[in-house]
Amino acid sequence: MKIAIVGAGLMGRWHMYTARRLGADVVGIVDVNETSARALAARAHGVEVFSSIDALFSACSPDVVHVCTPLQTHKTLCEQILDRGAHIVCEKPLAGSAADVRKLYEVARKNGKKICPVHQFAFQNGVRKARKYLGKIGKPVRIDFLVCSAGADGQSEAEKNAVVADVLPHPFSVMTALWPDTSIANLDWQMQHPMAGEVGAQCLFDGVPLSMTFSMSAKPTRCRMEIRGDRGTLLLDFFHGYCLHYPGKVSRYRKMIYPFSDAIHQLFIAGINMVSRLYYREPAYPGLKNLLGDFYHCIEDGTEEPVPEGLSISQSQAREAFLDEMKTHQ
Repeated sequence: MKIAIVGAGLMGRWHMYTARRLGADVVGIVDVNETSARALAARAHGVEVFSSIDALFSACSPDVVHVCTPLQTHKTLCEQILDRGAHIVCEKPLAGSAADVRKLYEVARKNGKKICPVHQFAFQNGVRKARKYLGKIGKPVRIDFLVCSAGADGQSEAEKNAVVADVLPHPFSVMTALWPDTSIANLDWQMQHPMAGEVGAQCLFDGVPLSMTFSMSAKPTRCRMEIRGDRGTLLLDFFHGYCLHYPGKVSRYRKMIYPFSDAIHQLFIAGINMVSRLYYREPAYPGLKNLLGDFYHCIEDGTEEPVPEGLSISQSQAREAFLDEMKTHQ
């Protein structure tokens, strides 16, 4: 698999690292900042650098191009890449609106190419485990997301809200991974947005109370989801990529020892997860390797993308509706 990286920043570096771990051959780095492009190229032993998509495709023919640039550049870059005959891996959000996402899939179909939005949370081992354990916790009675991020520290009010908008694809992609047959596109949000970067939202998801809390100020940082059922609870830690299953058995004894049993449980699962990630050389962004591996295989096999078009559009619609509601409370 021959790949190129567009955007030589942090995510470009991790995309290149992960792609090479999967056996891909990096044939080019594209960035308007030549210094950044050459610094990233040096990590791949002198891969050629380019200042534009035109220059890249004039010199080589990558099978897949990874778009790791700011959101406002995604649509134009992706259209250019698809028209030149390459598949796309694009950092989330895929585009700024659901209409633009639909347009990109139309261009992809016209050119016989595939698109992979980078929703790596949904491909973490913890989410895959949660999918298997959903039946063990009985009927879901509450779903809660909590995201406390340092990504907007020192930023303006507009930039703090922009980080919330950038994070939104993650919870929606996890929802569609766990409940693919339940639509998330038309949720009726009740929202609190008291200040920039601070958002609390609630709705009913298939009759189950769902809450999402985003804070660009609260510390320490957290990124997790709890699914509470009438026979147990699942806790997913997205920063580290693992899932904890809490059986629903109740007794005075269990209540008394809970702080100790919970600490041991978390230490055990987190420890196994860390050893596994070290063994497989996945120091950051758990789930990215699984997602890229699945996408490369779907290209080789001619099978459906790991994030199908319908789910990708549904996620973009859910994000758009959430942001529209945010604006009314700004």
